[in-house]
Amino acid sequence: MHHSNPELDDKDAQEICAYGIEITISSIVNYLLLLVIGCLTHSLIPAVLFGVVFTIIRLYIGGYHCTSYLRCNLTFCLIYILVLALGKLLVRWVDLSILLLLLIWCGLGIWFLGPVENTNKPTTPEQRKRCHIIAMTLYVADFVLTVACYEWVPYYGIVSLLSLAAVVIMLPIGTLVERRRKRHEEEHCKGTD
Repeated sequence: MHHSNPELDDKDAQEICAYGIEITISSIVNYLLLLVIGCLTHSLIPAVLFGVVFTIIRLYIGGYHCTSYLRCNLTFCLIYILVLALGKLLVRWVDLSILLLLLIWCGLGIWFLGPVENTNKPTTPEQRKRCHIIAMTLYVADFVLTVACYEWVPYYGIVSLLSLAAVVIMLPIGTLVERRRKRHEEEHCKGTD
């Protein structure tokens, strides 16, 4: 029995499936690269922490998105390497009180700056509200995870904190890029009229 959506023709359905496959492959490549870098730098636990903290909340809060899969993979790896390096530097200076202050800063950033609307994935106000609630719930879980990791091994807590901070930093960047894309599209549409 064949069920079809009358609003989607075969070509649209094929494009949607192809896009889904591309996204899945890109995500798998990202995680494989993350694990390879984690193994090469003897930092597998920080790699897993980064993967969990950075990627899961971004599903609901958005932020800056690259324009190609190659750039996405390179940016993802670069952010992870920066988190590792910065974590090594900060572990000497960040105590629990500073960690808590930075986590609160991250929460405020998520509360006020997210979710970032993506022109390629438009959402309704209700969907954005739901994403905001989910992102704040994930933030609370990340907060607890970060403090627990810090109590276990301070470096792991700082890696978790920096992963969350990277998400927050990407929120205004994503907003600015989306505004510029919209403005460019509007100007392009006016130019073709």
